[in-house]
Amino acid sequence: MMEPGMDPPFPSSASAPTTPANDLGFYRPARRVALLGFLAPGAYELWWLWQLFAFTRRERFPHARAFWWILIPFYGLYVIYQQFDDLKKGLQGLSSPVRLSAAVAIWLFIASALAGSGGNRGTGFTALGFFVVSGLLFAAVAFMVQQAANAYQEARYPGRQPRGMTTGEVIATVIGVIIFALSIVGAMAGG
Repeated sequence: MMEPGMDPPFPSSASAPTTPANDLGFYRPARRVALLGFLAPGAYELWWLWQLFAFTRRERFPHARAFWWILIPFYGLYVIYQQFDDLKKGLQGLSSPVRLSAAVAIWLFIASALAGSGGNRGTGFTALGFFVVSGLLFAAVAFMVQQAANAYQEARYPGRQPRGMTTGEVIATVIGVIIFALSIVGAMAGG
């Protein structure tokens, strides 16, 4: 039993929520996000999407959803598009020179997923080629969206500094780099 006035060990409705103005969770250098999106595919991509969805919920964007909606085939892509589109509309309401095309971002994301799927069906260097193309396409999406999110946050909360790598980001990067390394080894082994 907890003593009165103690915080629970996990977030609850009684816990004070982090306000968007104080939260640096999604303010990261766009180049780093793109580089890690390429070098650490899969794990970093999922982690980054998780952070994007948390950001859109904190900012109370109109179509903000829980991350788990992306697991529903086809509808998940629409939900991701809605996050991109809400960010685009949020930027339009602020005095920022940065613009985001939600349509271009989602089509690049879909192309990345298709290339990754092609890599899963291929063998050897063909599979690795698809894997690399998938990573490049995702890196482009991540750069565009992160740059827009950073511009949104800079305009809305002046004086922010980009966040260093968090524990979650490091773990996702390590797992993703291992996946990439195993893909390279698999391609060289001819499998």
